[in-house]
Amino acid sequence: MAQLVQVYTDIYKPAFDENNDEYIDKSPYKPYERNCIRFECRCKAGAYFIGYSQFKQHIKSKTHNDFIVNYKKYFKELDDKIEENKKLLSDNQLLERKNNLQSDKIEDLLTKIEKLQKQNKDLLKIISDMNEEDEFQDCRGE
Repeated sequence: MAQLVQVYTDIYKPAFDENNDEYIDKSPYKPYERNCIRFECRCKAGAYFIGYSQFKQHIKSKTHNDFIVNYKKYFKELDDKIEENKKLLSDNQLLERKNNLQSDKIEDLLTKIEKLQKQNKDLLKIISDMNEEDEFQDCRGE
């Protein structure tokens, strides 16, 4: 019986060389690494590599070299926007959670205020009833 093997994939992104202001290939693997993640390269449809030796072989192709030269022009902005979008989504989620906590606290405070207002009305009624009973009444019968 054949077993299914789970394959982890990621998209290959070249590294930026600050000294030369260009993108370069940097291996995502260590030599002789086992259980490597599969990387898909956007240099052409269906291009992928698994492991250090396949990576070294892949980066020698003309298509991949053209991809590296034009990466800044075609893919850099897209990758930056994707990362920015992920960050904004996570920030939004955190703010929504904080907002939910604050609204729960506000609801609790409103219920406490309503209880206090009811108690205040009850106390005012008791005080007014006591004042009516304590009024001085003339006993002389005049």
